Amino acid sequence: MKLNFKYLLLLIPSALAIDSNAQTGSNADQKRIADSTLNLYRREAAFRTPTLRQVVISTDLISSSKVKSELLGTPLLEGKLKQIRMNALVNLPLKRWGKNSLSSSFSMSRQHFELTDIKALQPQTSTANSKTDKLAVGFSINYTRLDSLFGTQVVYMASMSGLTGRGDAIQRLNWLGGVMFTLTQQADRSSSIGFLINIDPSINVPFVPVYTYWRKYQNNIELNINLPEQVSLRKPLGNTMAATLGTSFSGSYSFFKFDQPGIPNYANFSSLELKTGLGIEKRFGKIVMFGLNAGILSPIQSRMFGTSEQSKKYFVKNDLKSSSYLNFTLSLLPFIK
Repeated sequence: MKLNFKYLLLLIPSALAIDSNAQTGSNADQKRIADSTLNLYRREAAFRTPTLRQVVISTDLISSSKVKSELLGTPLLEGKLKQIRMNALVNLPLKRWGKNSLSSSFSMSRQHFELTDIKALQPQTSTANSKTDKLAVGFSINYTRLDSLFGTQVVYMASMSGLTGRGDAIQRLNWLGGVMFTLTQQADRSSSIGFLINIDPSINVPFVPVYTYWRKYQNNIELNINLPEQVSLRKPLGNTMAATLGTSFSGSYSFFKFDQPGIPNYANFSSLELKTGLGIEKRFGKIVMFGLNAGILSPIQSRMFGTSEQSKKYFVKNDLKSSSYLNFTLSLLPFIK
């Protein structure tokens, strides 16, 4: 399933902003100048990195892909699966004090599945085309602290997040903690290394090493490496437009309810893919961004398992072939202090 690495990218700039604000002193004019500088920094950082934006609304149109499904290790059906994913994310700063920062985020996702050209591999399997829509909402509370250790800048972070498709219960709750150590910090390059610990009943590997690297070359091409999440190249096209080429982990999470003997009543449906594509983004005004991205989606894992189980204890496994995708994104750069 998809890692919560996006929270790491959201927390680090907040911590850097805390440190800059702490150095402005008590003078009101200095504070206003510092706040204005921080807002500009945040917007420019978010212009380069979509995960740092305050509001993100995106739609993925995923073309039909051949799928073969197994139920409890037994072949169930073959067919073609088409998907539409619509996601909205809002990130809100809550409080800053000293070297600490507290923020929150709220998300909503709607997934549309179309299963066609079905070939039954079990006598009881229906061959009728089916359409399914699933809605999930989520939240997170994020804490960050910027400090130093042995002369090295360190960012400590922690978050709690929940996700559900029901109105009466949180179906997935997890805690994320991590530490990042700055390795280099220069005008044309920066790097850091650290780790994340993800406490989640469905996660098979809770400890994840993390490495980030950014480099701006003389031709203005920027290399962004955020492992294990993303590797990309970015080329500014003027002051308000940029083109990108890269590969990133992508995924989805939804919830199903069943009334069938032998399988859980409530189940998580998790998918993980690699998205490789070319994109272009354009800024309108000071904060509005519009993006278009297209490429190839390569499935890695698609499973269904009980809400209290690890993903390796799945009862449905899907084998999906690669397909094309088209993504539209409307986002807002940071505008709330």
